[in-house]
Amino acid sequence: MGLAALKLKLSFSNKSGTASGRPTRLGWILCPTNPRYACALTTRRWTAAAAAPVETPSRSFDVEMQSSPAPREQVEVVRSLNGWVAKNMLPLLLPVESSWQPHDFLPCSAAAPGASTEDEALSAFTDGVAKLRAGAAGVPDEVLVCLVGNMVTEEALPSYQSMGNRTEGIADDTGASSLPWARWLRGWTAEENRHGDLLNRYLYLSGRVDMRQVETTVHHLLRNGMEMLVPKSPYHSVIYGAFQERATFISHVHTAKLAGQHGDQALAKICGVIAADEKRHEAGYTRVCAKLFEVDPDGMVRALAYVMRGKVTMPGLLMSDGHDCSETLFDRFSAVAQRAGVYTARDYGDLVEHFVRKWRVAELAGLSGEGRRAQEYVCRLPPKIRRMEELAHQRAARSELRPASFSWIFDRHVMLG
Repeated sequence: MGLAALKLKLSFSNKSGTASGRPTRLGWILCPTNPRYACALTTRRWTAAAAAPVETPSRSFDVEMQSSPAPREQVEVVRSLNGWVAKNMLPLLLPVESSWQPHDFLPCSAAAPGASTEDEALSAFTDGVAKLRAGAAGVPDEVLVCLVGNMVTEEALPSYQSMGNRTEGIADDTGASSLPWARWLRGWTAEENRHGDLLNRYLYLSGRVDMRQVETTVHHLLRNGMEMLVPKSPYHSVIYGAFQERATFISHVHTAKLAGQHGDQALAKICGVIAADEKRHEAGYTRVCAKLFEVDPDGMVRALAYVMRGKVTMPGLLMSDGHDCSETLFDRFSAVAQRAGVYTARDYGDLVEHFVRKWRVAELAGLSGEGRRAQEYVCRLPPKIRRMEELAHQRAARSELRPASFSWIFDRHVMLG
């Protein structure tokens, strides 16, 4: 997972149900922005009144949905797909024996038994680190900030597995269940676990970042946790997973490209191999969502619309380095990612359009009245997001750049739009 890709989301809402154009409460997931970049300004949320009128659930309703059991029909449907998961999702997980490991992309610190002496191994390790640091020296600070933010998000994997195990119908109820859904969750976790390990070690060896501040940020994020709108709903969980994995894939691809442009081929390769994992994981969640749209189109389109309009938080939203100022660390991180081109509003628009097309939402038939309203809402989102993007760019072009410091890079400044 990772933002590592900024895992943000634009939430389109108008609490009054009117198109007054006034800012209303919003949620992040997969669309990066910041208060100065947005068209409708709020402290940590933005919306498009043009995308309304829709009604955002009240806070009391949010709390009720977070604590209530998942609809029984959803649970029964996903449980009935265990055989399908075994045939269509589990093959996407690679055998451990043929999988890459973080060690494969970093200097080896140990002497190979019988092949080299301790002095030779130390010399080779020192040379490898020097080569890595020479490549990392050319990476701009804004790319480093994005890389650290992505790594911090990846390192909060325990929170994400815990969230998966709260989802009714697909959770690993025993901790070692042989059911396909449980095997997918554990296999996904095992593959994702390598991402934070690899990025962490690269950053440590690069000498470019304050690792104690980075580690403090991971510590804070794990203590703070994360929230999901309806964490026990399997429909919401797999939709969320599809969006998150694609956003993470996009983010790592862009980071790899930037690293290569600035001469760090080692980092480009690291981000590329992580992106390949995210692409496979995206395929799994996308496939199961498509299957659920076949089995229960009305339930899935209503769930998709709810996710799109609701207050859904991104995994790294609660990150902190203990030095937050008027803007949160996450706000500043996402603003840097937008300006650096690591993950942008345009990427989010492409992402929504991709899934609406992939799941053939416009072609769904036999829907209830609520289902048809949800279908209409979702299908109208991509062009509205494009309009919001254009307005945001116009506003950003008129804004002055401003510096923001990050403890991750020894309080050096990067420019925000």
